[in-house]
Amino acid sequence: MTPEDLEAARAHSMKESGAPSLAQLSEAARRAQPLWPAATLALVQEVLNRRLFSVVRERKQLTYDANFQLTAFDRLNGGWWLVTVTASPAKAPAALQACVDTLLDVKADPVSGYANSPLTNDNLRAAQRVLNNKHAAELNTNKYWTELMTGTQLPCVPAKAPGSGADCLRDWISTINAVTLADLSLALRALEIGPETMYTCIASSGSTNAADAPSADLHGHTMPSLMRR
Repeated sequence: MTPEDLEAARAHSMKESGAPSLAQLSEAARRAQPLWPAATLALVQEVLNRRLFSVVRERKQLTYDANFQLTAFDRLNGGWWLVTVTASPAKAPAALQACVDTLLDVKADPVSGYANSPLTNDNLRAAQRVLNNKHAAELNTNKYWTELMTGTQLPCVPAKAPGSGADCLRDWISTINAVTLADLSLALRALEIGPETMYTCIASSGSTNAADAPSADLHGHTMPSLMRR
């Protein structure tokens, strides 16, 4: 990022008089904004949730529920993502494979740069509408305000301190609307979605007797704690 981009990003974050708007910032300066990672990852989560629902439930009819969830932190440079899907025992292996295939299909090939089923502008716009409407509705609840303000008085979370530029209440919608498909692709690469980086398992519930647990439990394919609770 050039010195000019750095200065523009800083001026916008600090809301200085005459500072450029979010739409006027260069791509590098826009991505340097404090809210950009959170906004982009929120959109990735929404887009992948909709894609899983469309493929695994509606198209293949393998489940009633497939969920993609990201977990991140204020003080740690890292996190994880988790996909959960509920299916009948007979359909569980197919549902698991469908989820894996869906995630792999949206990921661009590192050599060619193409994906089997790439995200589209329609996917992005639909996710932006959902997040904008959700934000506007939840501003009426005390729970949401508490979540937004968590950490704003902690010196160990400087990015959320007043005056730091993390203007999450006023800039959230404009930041969401400024995210592009290129931003989503960058975030997907950061998630490292791939067969060599994913861990999968199938867990069955319903048995209260350890002796009745399926033999798959003996081979490490399911979590013993779930099987024998």
